[in-house]
Amino acid sequence: MVKLLLLSTFFTITTTVVGQATFNSDYSFPEGVYLSHASLLANQPDLEWESIDGEMVQLPEDFRVQIAGYGYKDERINQEIIPYAISLEGEPYLFIRKNEQRKFHEFAGFRVKGLLSVLQYDTTVVNRQLMQAFNPINGQPFRQAYVEREKTISLTKILHLRTGALMPFTHQNLVRLCSDDQEIARALIDVNPKEAAMMLRALKLYDDRHPLTLPIK
Repeated sequence: MVKLLLLSTFFTITTTVVGQATFNSDYSFPEGVYLSHASLLANQPDLEWESIDGEMVQLPEDFRVQIAGYGYKDERINQEIIPYAISLEGEPYLFIRKNEQRKFHEFAGFRVKGLLSVLQYDTTVVNRQLMQAFNPINGQPFRQAYVEREKTISLTKILHLRTGALMPFTHQNLVRLCSDDQEIARALIDVNPKEAAMMLRALKLYDDRHPLTLPIK
């Protein structure tokens, strides 16, 4: 009995080690819906696709997935629960927003995979601008009103995969995140904050030097 127990324990440990791999461009996640960052790190989706309502549109060239009418088939699940991430064909997509007007959930894929991962996606912001009408005789404004205009902007974010912290891809944030690698941190200090390509290269080098192994149990 003891021998069988020891063999079972050894098999469990061996299976766990073999199943782990470095999180990089070749890494594949089990398909499904992840409701927390911990579930993603553990490779344990909380729900299978069969548990989800909605119509999915995948835009792989834009690293995006949209699910219209997202919901849960099990009525015991709170329909207001927001998913943390999904995996489709092994690719992870992080939840970024719920479009109330068009009734869809949107997810962004990982442009760079590693301890410091990179996501990029578009978002819409509303700007209020004061519009004035001027009297052509005296040049004085005789009518004014604020006009709201929508503008689409591109956001680039860094996801620290071990902690789940999501932050803007800025020079300051990157220097701070790479501070435990003195060589990269010193090199980054001399990089112009406007040179995004150089910062991205430094981030990828950091990922190569500091690999993250998944799943984390």
